[in-house]
Amino acid sequence: MFTKFLAEQTTCATQVRDFIEWHQGVKHFGFWAIEVTASDCLTKIKDHQARLSKYLHQDYLRQPHITLATAGLISNQNNQNVRVAKQIEQLERVKLSPFTIQLSGCDSFSVCPYLGVRDRSGQLNTLREPLKGAPEHEVSDYTPHVTLGFYDKAYETKEIVERISELPSNDVEFTVNEIIYAQYETNEVQGPYKVLHRLKLQDKPQ
Repeated sequence: MFTKFLAEQTTCATQVRDFIEWHQGVKHFGFWAIEVTASDCLTKIKDHQARLSKYLHQDYLRQPHITLATAGLISNQNNQNVRVAKQIEQLERVKLSPFTIQLSGCDSFSVCPYLGVRDRSGQLNTLREPLKGAPEHEVSDYTPHVTLGFYDKAYETKEIVERISELPSNDVEFTVNEIIYAQYETNEVQGPYKVLHRLKLQDKPQ
């Protein structure tokens, strides 16, 4: 389970600063996601964040979510509005009904620990398909997850795995009723996002 993470030897410390060399003055970054708001899911997320807090930067304010696709830096709002409108139209053609997924056990990337997501019916890929072609979207290894925060120092990955292995690993099921298009301010690595569009999933007529 942790083979790839352990191969890194140490975690990567995230600098909490304005990465102007990345965004070049562009103020917002857009993405499609599923918000995680069910109370039992939030309880699990907060519990894991508390148990791992000694390794993480404080003041991680980004709301719990599962990223479906990134839309990249929003350098031209008009072009972005056209792109999003087209994606909404494509998503509506899918006519996907609400579905259930599970918030699963804890794992880690080199920069952050996360809670995994089980999608036994493959509905996340169905949602992602109409979003392909967006800037920065094409990734070879999509791992649906909820980020718990960013590592503040370089820690031995072996130590992190030992700590994660002590945490509860029960699955928490919740229903996905909508997806969102949101943006966050690029000068705040840990800042909250703002929802710009909500797309409800409709139950199919009987």
